Amino acid sequence: MSKGITSKNDDYSQWYNDIVIKADLAEHSSVKGCMVIKPYGYSIWEKIQAVLDQKFKDTGHSNAYFPLFIPKSYFSKEAAHVEGFATECAVVTHYRLKNDGNGNIVVDETAKLEEELI
Repeated sequence: MSKGITSKNDDYSQWYNDIVIKADLAEHSSVKGCMVIKPYGYSIWEKIQAVLDQKFKDTGHSNAYFPLFIPKSYFSKEAAHVEGFATECAVVTHYRLKNDGNGNIVVDETAKLEEELI
């Protein structure tokens, strides 16, 4: 077993994370729960996308992109399914920041969204 890599049989999830970090595919970001995908990792992602894209097209399907955020009311409609990942969600309440005059960036209270986004 390589140094610093958890055994796949002991903890598959940790093994996978160890491999991603050791192979320099991605690194943890300063945003909790997010990673920066590095060039080698992104190259792998592009290859996966290309294979899947062709499989979709071969079966008559089309690709689509959806918004990063959805209104909280939409999310609430699926409340029974949310339990497992709700603690991993961010809630967006404002759409603008401003300088407070002391060199600090603060939330612009006049830029509150009508509905929170998830």
